[in-house]
Amino acid sequence: MEARIQKSEKIKVKLKNKNPNKNMLKNKKLFITLFFVILVILIGLGIWIGITMVGSHATDPAAPSGYTAVYMTSGDIYFGKLHSFPKPYLTDALYVTRNTGQNGQTQLGLATFKSAFWSPVGEIYFNPSQVLFTAPLRNDSQIITAIQNPTSLSGGAQSGNTQSGAANSTASSTTK
Repeated sequence: MEARIQKSEKIKVKLKNKNPNKNMLKNKKLFITLFFVILVILIGLGIWIGITMVGSHATDPAAPSGYTAVYMTSGDIYFGKLHSFPKPYLTDALYVTRNTGQNGQTQLGLATFKSAFWSPVGEIYFNPSQVLFTAPLRNDSQIITAIQNPTSLSGGAQSGNTQSGAANSTASSTTK
């Protein structure tokens, strides 16, 4: 009699052990399915946000252009794409050149930092204590227009991208 009871108890134990394994398999499949569904939704949401953000900035003239003006305590003004880590620096950097024309009027221009006569790499790292303030430039800014199309400025502001413009600017600032 005891042998029958032991066999029936073993069978019950075996049946009980099979059910948790099936439940765990079902739970794992459900978890994996939910994970992939949520992942696809998040990727789709990220793509949608990226497209709407980029699309709205490109067509809106008052939207930020990605370029920033950096005003220094020395009075110098630099333009470029501002980064802040590990310390403030500009990429695609430009600076304002001042040239005196034949009629005695000061003409302003832009020169790429790479075109300076000492041939820098093109990035400008700033001492944070020397930065007076920064200002993002709008898409309809004259500076952005000059960056995109150097011949578009009229009047006293000209876009100069030559080494002589950079040398003249440096020479005039060192003689002051």
